Amino acid sequence: MQYEQIAQDKETYARLTAPQHIVNNHFSEHKKVEGFFENRNVPQFMGSDRLFRLDTIYGTVQMGYSPGKKKSFIFANIKTSIYDTAASRFQKEIREKSQISRHLRTGTKNKAISSRRRWGSAVILYKAETLPWSPRSVAPYLRRANLEALKKTMPFLDKNEEISDRGQIRSQQRNLQNDLQSNLLSQNYAEMAAIRAQQVADSTRQDMLNAIIYRKDQQRLLFFRRLNSSLDSQKYEMFAYYRNKRKGGSSARSDENPAENNPKPNEAEE
Repeated sequence: MQYEQIAQDKETYARLTAPQHIVNNHFSEHKKVEGFFENRNVPQFMGSDRLFRLDTIYGTVQMGYSPGKKKSFIFANIKTSIYDTAASRFQKEIREKSQISRHLRTGTKNKAISSRRRWGSAVILYKAETLPWSPRSVAPYLRRANLEALKKTMPFLDKNEEISDRGQIRSQQRNLQNDLQSNLLSQNYAEMAAIRAQQVADSTRQDMLNAIIYRKDQQRLLFFRRLNSSLDSQKYEMFAYYRNKRKGGSSARSDENPAENNPKPNEAEE
């Protein structure tokens, strides 16, 4: 069990310390959200614009804005690495519309969608709240088995497990210290050596947990700050742009059917 915990700590630390490539995009560039397939067979289709992209060797997190839904969303997908196996190219080319699995909202009004054919390697999280993006927006979906791409691409969002393990280690250290004092009085030096070895191992893991918790706090703060600043800095201009575009599209459709807007004289008299 101890070796499994150490391996899990190493994996978490590797995900947290992986080099990050961050790109901010303006909506006027109309950058496509990579790996995200949209249904174009809808009236007045407008593709989603990518506003933010965080890329590591383990996965990619992108934030986009969907003009059709009038919502921002996070699209997270894992990559093939020493820890994960991502979907094949054939599966990635299949449209999302025919294989999404919808889930009920839990605690928030946000809606998470996971691809069935990708074995949970990609997750879309639409934001329905008017509040800025925060850990509360994603937290209800982190512990779901079919939405594990959120936790793997954004490991800094959940630190409850590390805090719980650290509390257990501290409680165990107090018990070991009491056992050490009792063995010292009875001069049981062999047992004291075993207790000392366990204390050193617990202290080493506690230092690792402290480093992980500290990194998670810092990265979570920076991630949502970057996410919200990327959206807030251009949302009013973006909303106005798509509002005018919708008006232009509706006026264009009315111009194509002048007979519907201008009835015949006899129809008007009636």
